[in-house]
Amino acid sequence: MVLKTKKANILLFIESNTTGTGKKAFDVAKKLGYKGLLLTNDFSQYNDFEGIEYVICDTNNIKELSATIEYIGIESIVGILSTSEYYIEISAELAKQYGYDINNPTFIKNYRDKALLRTKLSKKKQIKQPKYKIIEKHTDLKNYNDNINFPCIVKPSMDSGSNDVKLCFNTEEVYNHVKVILEKDTNMRNQKMHPKVLIEEYIEGSEYSVEFFVNKEELNLIGITEKTTMGTPFFVEYRHIFPALISQDIKELILKTVSNATDELGYLRGALHAEIKIYKGDCYIIEINPRLAGGMIPELVKESAGIDILEQHILSILNKREIENIHIKSFSGIQFITAPSDGILEQINGIEEIKKLPEFHLASINAKSGANVRKAKNSSDRLGYFILNSNSYKELNDKLNLIIEKINIKVI
Repeated sequence: MVLKTKKANILLFIESNTTGTGKKAFDVAKKLGYKGLLLTNDFSQYNDFEGIEYVICDTNNIKELSATIEYIGIESIVGILSTSEYYIEISAELAKQYGYDINNPTFIKNYRDKALLRTKLSKKKQIKQPKYKIIEKHTDLKNYNDNINFPCIVKPSMDSGSNDVKLCFNTEEVYNHVKVILEKDTNMRNQKMHPKVLIEEYIEGSEYSVEFFVNKEELNLIGITEKTTMGTPFFVEYRHIFPALISQDIKELILKTVSNATDELGYLRGALHAEIKIYKGDCYIIEINPRLAGGMIPELVKESAGIDILEQHILSILNKREIENIHIKSFSGIQFITAPSDGILEQINGIEEIKKLPEFHLASINAKSGANVRKAKNSSDRLGYFILNSNSYKELNDKLNLIIEKINIKVI
């Protein structure tokens, strides 16, 4: 067991999201009375992290991470975590190594490795999921479409942010995209890529993001977000509205489906983010991730329901979370903006006009004039976002449409 002293006050982050919940997590740590300390292999990737204390080390090497923790002094650390999906497994391994009772790294891998997730969920016939084929080498492509029709989804088994997730319409496209994925040695965080590709049946229907808090075998629903994607044949999240307008029957179906899935994959502590589709009255598991939602959904939940789920997640890691009653008081939505074409960003017009809307809450423009931009293929290609609030779902949706009309993005 690790000796915890009264001086322990460091909340250790193994890397972080570069946007969204990344910087906010350190603000929450400070609010809770802790000092957030970031271990990173490249601090320059964090554009708005001024004032954040950090230590440079190889965060993809658990031995070097352990040595760094020993140097810092484990007796001064109250918890180990990451807000980056790429590092939640290694942070759980470190937490286990140093005696923190948080999450089983094996369970986390069950969720993160989408091929493993598909295999485990296939054991339960009552769980609906796409038909699939796991590809580890080109020869595995033989007869891949025996039970999968076109169009189909081709995606890496382990990545994040919709990276390399593509809708393919014929065999040539499938072969070419599988080749692209299998030939990648590392991901955007310079981690070794797993040579596995998933080919999945494309499920029609309405798509939702579902947020839970888990405490061992207790699954608490926080809320359900309506999702809109763009960029076919890629899948880039373009708009979110919280809460989604769905019936109680559909909500109960979603809860039952995800609960059955967690029974098979393993229960964790903290936030759980599920992506599902409703089609012809059935609920299909698209993905489940052992982390907070991305796409600023935590901010939407905070505005709509008054609950800071990032804070609650950190408290869960520290085994201090208080279960709160959920009271939805309004609708909150986010509209992302993307480049109309590849090229150099000249300017974005209309921002100040949007900020004058009475429903306006928050805006963030990540791209600067002169930056290289492209038509969005993943979440990293988005240029920024606007968050609005309203008491009416229709009014909110109309105002999000208005953003698209008013914003003029010039690319040369």
